Amino acid sequence: MYRKAFHILKSVAFLSVIFISVSFIHGNPSSQPVDTISLDSTRTAGERVIFLHGALKSAYSMQRLVSMFRREGYQTFNWDYDSRNFTVEENAAKLDSIIKARDYLQYRLHFVTHSMGGIIVRYYLEKYSPSGLGRFVMIAPPNQGSHIANELQSFPPFRWLYKKNVDYLTTGEDAFAPSAGIPPMEFGIIAGGTGGNYGFTWYLPGDDDGTLSVDQTKLQGASDFILLPY
Repeated sequence: MYRKAFHILKSVAFLSVIFISVSFIHGNPSSQPVDTISLDSTRTAGERVIFLHGALKSAYSMQRLVSMFRREGYQTFNWDYDSRNFTVEENAAKLDSIIKARDYLQYRLHFVTHSMGGIIVRYYLEKYSPSGLGRFVMIAPPNQGSHIANELQSFPPFRWLYKKNVDYLTTGEDAFAPSAGIPPMEFGIIAGGTGGNYGFTWYLPGDDDGTLSVDQTKLQGASDFILLPY
């Protein structure tokens, strides 16, 4: 009975992963970064906001947020990175190269990330120690890893879907995500959940957003934490 239930769990979890990957498959067809500049940037001329989407998604999934920042006068960079064929470490190195190539280190840098994008930025900050840092907002970040990744890391379809980053999303003392570094800047976390003892799914412990447990989003040193009913 336990084995049968476990296989049902795997199937349900995998279907949820397929569901959240829709925007990756049908997202922005361009592999180039989306670089958008506000027409009214006088007030924030010395600042840049860098956006990183989540795993299996594209820069298109962040575009609504980008547009909101542009309306407030910020100059933005919405990076369409490859979350399947390059590891967190490789993407952090690419981010460092992009920031230097664009001469962004002369500005006050802010980051807005979703899911795995937050782990990439955390590792980038830890590894490359950039200066001139502002604020960092993480949306649903797997800061402590993901229970689903633990359960499905040996499941062939899951490994095919996440490719090089399966083992970067697991939990545990020796896992990558919990040790990716504490951001040396003011940062806050936005998580999804019901606000109760149980979340939107039955197969994750505690409160959750359907994919990630609320407790897994938390990180020591956060200036603020917000839970939204999504």
